[in-house]
Amino acid sequence: MQALVDGEMFAVVPVPWCPHLDSLFAIPPSVKFEQGVKCTECNEKNENWVCLHCYVTACGRSINGHMQAHHQATQHALVLSLLDLSVWCNICDAYVDNPLLYDAKNNAHRCKFGEDMPWCYRTDIQME
Repeated sequence: MQALVDGEMFAVVPVPWCPHLDSLFAIPPSVKFEQGVKCTECNEKNENWVCLHCYVTACGRSINGHMQAHHQATQHALVLSLLDLSVWCNICDAYVDNPLLYDAKNNAHRCKFGEDMPWCYRTDIQME
């Protein structure tokens, strides 16, 4: 912690809430956030994101920016990284971590590692 305070290292701290979480729905059982899915616009497989509103898979800004183009076209705010399972809000311009995201993150975790992600939140919240 002292290294952070002294500016010797940097840490990204996700916000615990963003208003766009209210627009999410429960993920249908048939939707799987599989690894190795190609971007809908190009053949990229390595740094893809999944839209948590419509489940489109597209590449990140450091590749060809197709997920940002998807956001511009649809205004879908929240996306999940298939690489590190983080969630980004394109409108709030911030990483978000909230219990409402557990189902999405666990879906990707199960596809990537073959097991459930440990529950790491204080409350038991489920979307309907």
